[in-house]
Amino acid sequence: MAKTNAAAQAKGQKNLFSFFAKKPSASKPAASAAAGAVGSTKKSSSSAPSSSTKGAPSKKNDTSSSKPPPSVRPSNNNRTVAQPTPSQLKLLQKITVGTKLAVYWPDDNEYYPCVVSRHRVRAETGDPGHVYTVNYEDGEIETIDLSKEKFRIIGGVKRSNTNGNDNKNNTTNATAAPKSVNANKRRRILEDTDDDDDDEEMEFESDDEDDDTGSEFKMNDNESMDDSLDVEEGGDDDNDTDNWLASEDDDDEEDFQEKKKPKSSKKNKTVMKVTEVVGRVGGDDRGNRFVSPTPRKVTGSNAKKTSSSNDMSTMDFSNFASQSPTRGDVTQKKSLNSSSSSNNNNDKSSSPMPQTSNNSTTNNKTAPPKPIAGVVNSAGSHLHNHLKFFTTNRKDGYGHPTTHTEYSPRSLQVSLSEIERESGSKVSPAQKQWWEIKSQYADCVLLFKTGKFYEMFHDDADVGVKDLGFVYMKGTLAHAGFPEAAYDKMSTKLVDAGYRVARVEQTETPDALKERKKKAPTGKKPQVVCREVCGLVTKGTKTYCFLEDASVLERDNGGGGNGRGPLLTIKEIMLEDTCGDDEVMEGEADETGTKAVCEYGVTIVDAVTGAVTLGQFADDVLRSRMQTLLASFGPSEVIYEGGANGASKTLISLLKSSCPPTMIFRDLLRTEKFPRSFAVKPDDRRMVERVKSDVHPWDSNETLKELHRKGYYPRSSRKNEPSSGDEGIARWPEILRSCIQGGATLALQSFGAALYFLQASLIDVEILSMGIVKPYCPPNNVGSGADKAAATDHLEDMYSKEANQIDGRSLVDTETPVSFGRSLVPASLDASVLEAESNIDHMALDGRTLTNLEILNNITSGGYQGSLLSKIDATQSPHGSRLLRAWLLRPLFRKVDIDRRADVVEELAGGAVAVAMAEARPVLRKIGDIERLLSRVHSMSGGGSGEGGNGDSHPNDRAVLYEMDKYTKRKVGDFSKLLNGLRAASEIPVLFANAEIQSPMLAKIVRTTDENGCFPSEMKERLDWFFDNFDLKKAARGQFEPSQGMDDDYDAACNEIEDIQRELQNYKDEMCSSVLQPRNTARSSWKYINVKEDSKDKYLIELPVSVQVPDDFYVKAKRGKGANQVNKYRTPVVEQLVQDLERAIDVKNERKAEGMKIIFAKFDSIRSVWMAATHASAMLDALGSLAQIASQPGFCRPQIVDCHPSAKPGIEVIQGRHPCVDVTHSGGDFIPNDLVLGGKFESDDPADESSVLLLSGPNMGGKSTLLRQTCLITILAQVGSFVPAESCSLTPVDRIFTRLGASDRILCGQSTFFVELAETAAAVRGATRRSLVIMDELGRGTSTFDGTAIASATVQHLVERNQCLTLFATHYHSLLEDWKNEPSIRLGHMECVVEDDDDSEKKNIAFLYTLGDGPCPKSFGVNVARLAGLPDDVLERAKRVSVAFEAEMNGESNNHKIIPSEAEDIVNKIERLFSTGADLNHGELKQIWEGLQ
Repeated sequence: MAKTNAAAQAKGQKNLFSFFAKKPSASKPAASAAAGAVGSTKKSSSSAPSSSTKGAPSKKNDTSSSKPPPSVRPSNNNRTVAQPTPSQLKLLQKITVGTKLAVYWPDDNEYYPCVVSRHRVRAETGDPGHVYTVNYEDGEIETIDLSKEKFRIIGGVKRSNTNGNDNKNNTTNATAAPKSVNANKRRRILEDTDDDDDDEEMEFESDDEDDDTGSEFKMNDNESMDDSLDVEEGGDDDNDTDNWLASEDDDDEEDFQEKKKPKSSKKNKTVMKVTEVVGRVGGDDRGNRFVSPTPRKVTGSNAKKTSSSNDMSTMDFSNFASQSPTRGDVTQKKSLNSSSSSNNNNDKSSSPMPQTSNNSTTNNKTAPPKPIAGVVNSAGSHLHNHLKFFTTNRKDGYGHPTTHTEYSPRSLQVSLSEIERESGSKVSPAQKQWWEIKSQYADCVLLFKTGKFYEMFHDDADVGVKDLGFVYMKGTLAHAGFPEAAYDKMSTKLVDAGYRVARVEQTETPDALKERKKKAPTGKKPQVVCREVCGLVTKGTKTYCFLEDASVLERDNGGGGNGRGPLLTIKEIMLEDTCGDDEVMEGEADETGTKAVCEYGVTIVDAVTGAVTLGQFADDVLRSRMQTLLASFGPSEVIYEGGANGASKTLISLLKSSCPPTMIFRDLLRTEKFPRSFAVKPDDRRMVERVKSDVHPWDSNETLKELHRKGYYPRSSRKNEPSSGDEGIARWPEILRSCIQGGATLALQSFGAALYFLQASLIDVEILSMGIVKPYCPPNNVGSGADKAAATDHLEDMYSKEANQIDGRSLVDTETPVSFGRSLVPASLDASVLEAESNIDHMALDGRTLTNLEILNNITSGGYQGSLLSKIDATQSPHGSRLLRAWLLRPLFRKVDIDRRADVVEELAGGAVAVAMAEARPVLRKIGDIERLLSRVHSMSGGGSGEGGNGDSHPNDRAVLYEMDKYTKRKVGDFSKLLNGLRAASEIPVLFANAEIQSPMLAKIVRTTDENGCFPSEMKERLDWFFDNFDLKKAARGQFEPSQGMDDDYDAACNEIEDIQRELQNYKDEMCSSVLQPRNTARSSWKYINVKEDSKDKYLIELPVSVQVPDDFYVKAKRGKGANQVNKYRTPVVEQLVQDLERAIDVKNERKAEGMKIIFAKFDSIRSVWMAATHASAMLDALGSLAQIASQPGFCRPQIVDCHPSAKPGIEVIQGRHPCVDVTHSGGDFIPNDLVLGGKFESDDPADESSVLLLSGPNMGGKSTLLRQTCLITILAQVGSFVPAESCSLTPVDRIFTRLGASDRILCGQSTFFVELAETAAAVRGATRRSLVIMDELGRGTSTFDGTAIASATVQHLVERNQCLTLFATHYHSLLEDWKNEPSIRLGHMECVVEDDDDSEKKNIAFLYTLGDGPCPKSFGVNVARLAGLPDDVLERAKRVSVAFEAEMNGESNNHKIIPSEAEDIVNKIERLFSTGADLNHGELKQIWEGLQ
């Protein structure tokens, strides 16, 4: 058999893992996946090849008739065969081991010589039957049933006894050949699968005759992977075999199974062609990918040929097949045929692929097709598809079925007996290991490490084929995989698709396994190397560790465009005064607010930066505050409580309707099984596992106990070991401590769920030990009295304090807000309202406003581009971008705070400071994402390994990784970026050193701590130490060695080694000078040998035999003879010193191996210094971004005016533009507008201080744009930015309410009109006199009369009760008429020009997009309909109806509609006229008729 170069090379290299990436071998048959058996091209053939098969192009010119290169030798199976006649039995009885035969191959029309090597016994009955193993002359081995084949006896017959019964000896002798085959099995697999041919063909034969059945004999096809793992796990030692896919029985590969199958047809065949494609998507390690074949039918000369020979010595036993099936469930099957083809002497080897029958009519119609051994089976036809415990009868670790309310998909009950029953072989140790891990991580995709490859088995392989573009490998088990080097790419694809990806690594070497076997007690010894889950990655827990490429974060620059949002856990409870899921009990809503119906505890975990945010708040029936949270943080993964008493349907519906489709939702039950560790050492298992396997994630007490046990945060006392409660938490993060002491139980419960998820993902230590815990409180709804608990009050206070640091208000002395005095407060203004205003420090933006105004994301696609943030974000660093985003979510409210920030922006935009800022921007770009890199270094330092941390107990520290060079470079690269970034940050104070800075806030930001600034003064010196002691180039090559002063243990070990070496030298001097004789010879010849650190028998003393030594010198070895003999001595003194030396060397090597971790830990120990520089650089970057906006033409600094208690709030914008719209939809320049609303700033005349603008105008005339731009200008002004206008003055706004657009929430059961009214309700209930409300076409979701009524009542409420600034756009002209004389309301419209066409029915409209005074006479909806392309007949009809309806509404129509009450009166009159019996009063009837006309 000819070998390709690739096959020969693979054979020579003995690549242990190349098997897992090979293309489908040509040596296995393929057939109907539905049938679960192999068909035949030979008449009534039923063979299943063992190693390789035949059926290749016929060698016509070969006079020896040698068999052609191997291809698929198919067979017909599952047929009932008639008993052979006596003459046929007589011929078969002549065949024994050693008999020479010639077997007929019909496609080639040739007989090929072979020798019988074994007579096989039927496994079911023990009957020897007529199944033989034959060896062809070219080394090919095949097992066939000769009762169904055409053959000739061409040689003598060997018999082991005189009576011809050789079954026993045949069985014994036949084992020799298979054992030889087994010994070279790995070599053959590599040879067979490394064929370089481009095209491989195989043929399938359809079944027209379903009444002939026979027997199929099938080998176990799984030994090849077993052999590869055998080499990996322990070489030739049978006990070391990691029997992954094979039985532990050595003879399992020789077992055969009989299966019934209908006879295949002789008429039509289907050819399946497999083409090799170059690529790296999936396939082998050489870049080859194999795509699924497309079947095609062939007829004619390739059809099976049937011999008509009647020679009794050449018998075709298939002619005697029975015409009736043996079972009642007759199933049509397709059979496999080998196709012969040749092309210019280039042999094409067959690559069998499965074919699923579409005509299967088995008893179980839903049963998947049976897998076929030795071929590539299609999806849905592998072993796991037939395991009931894995499919239809799935249960979790508690035994709950999938229909149970407490069912958890995270665990699985595994039945090994069912696996053995379905597979027909024992479960190997490696299989058992995989299933044990899968039972603990049932909802994860396991990437199971085998050597250098991550393997995917069973349902995980289905995922690999579906989502990664892989193809299945051969065998009954679904199997795919990829090399370790591709982990980042493949895991990212899986995580983006929504999967939980569990990385299972080998944490033990084969040598360590052997040592463990030696130490294991008598009995069952370990059979496979230890494997552990070393990481579990989801969208919300991806930390971008050294295994993953973080360049996507750097490209995004922190703008939020990569979709890597945080992890959010939610704990919800319904308040006692609510009934049902959401309903509020009657009478619970008050006039000033919406009664709280539920309360939430939330935890937000940012895995990238290691920040944890806690919050607790009450919410209304609309879940307004939860919507705000979702809009503000944009989580990528949400976890809520599952089960019967878990999260409400309203919350789940809200999450699914409000969040983007890429968000992942998971539920955690009240009781979950925590995955157990598979580590060898009990201490390692203890640090990874929970105390009990049954965990209550939502239990706050259990959470506190676990926090104490794991020691993520430093203890405040070492005298007592606190187990729970608030003991020993004085050094914990302040926010977490406040939640514990303040009784924020819901926040702690949500934190417990997050802790469970982080622990299961094995990232709990690296995140929680960062100690970054922040508070969160969404904008409050007025009147939610239940939200005034002490816990939430305390969280609000902490949130305000945190906001002061984020905003930079803590950098300067806080100025007292302007006090107007009680005498200046008008009697109409409640004192409590003024007090509430004085406590406000930020503008509140709820979730609806953030969405409607496109603050963070655009409405069209939900993406980052086109949002307000994208327009003002000119930051140079990711952490600067994150800070600017935080500012935009919480604009300032107090005039003094806004002006202080605007002063900095103005100073950075012009003057001498602007020059320094221009130089600083490139420096800020070099800084990079310091926050993320600090988190990475903390993780690489073994963060949390101090007081109670798990230290080296993390499975990653034990993992056997083959790409360590790449990972080391990545670690060093991150550290190098961090060092260089911080060095660049340290240059910022130098750039501003000579600038005359006017703003105290800016001076604080850019100065060092020596000058009362923010940048640490000692930062440069500390960075220089790391640059001097950490050689980045050597470290990237893995050659790093700690320098003096870096590690005390390392230094002590080095010093001890030097001391011991010095003592050895002193000992030599002492012995040579006073003890040894002759002294001169001893002094000149004394020599220490084996002085290297890795030498054995260190410091042996070499002396000539002529030197006289004391008795305590004993000879360890010698060299030479006679007078030239040199002895190698050891003395007790030297022996003791060597022992001490070896201990010191061990410590040195251990600390050297930990050298990089030591550096990282030392760097992490002064993280507060780096964080101070991080915050200062982020502040400067965010302010510099606003300065970039300010320097653009057309932007001005807004004037912020304090709102006097006796004055009205107001806003005045001259030539204002929309910040996000540069041009109109038609391509022209954006047209600016003036807007004056509320109190006047240049005049004390309150005559025209209307606070409500009723805005009308044509559709598409720019009304919504004007509403939005007013809000956005207000937000920018209070952020401290310049605004797109010629001039702008405003009083600070405490909150913006928006009612825009039309959308529904089907999943929440809320119609479009309901959503409209819900947004309106939030405004009319929550708006104060300092609020800004915009409403666009309120009431359009219902009838005109109801809509007008609701709109009018809302306007009245806003004018009389809220007294806030309002922009109200409407098409209800009657509403304009009703309010035209109200002093607090001003009418305006978006101007347009209407030009009459020649056709009186058509009018052209030109939008001017300018704001004019007074109402607009019409909405011109028909004109917009014409622009939209409605048919002319529809437009004409609409125009007539519109004119008539308008005339009727104006009282100009002669038509009179009869209302129901009038109609009833008329009917009664007519009935009375006709019922009188007298002559009909024609005059009265005429009068009625005329009235109707």
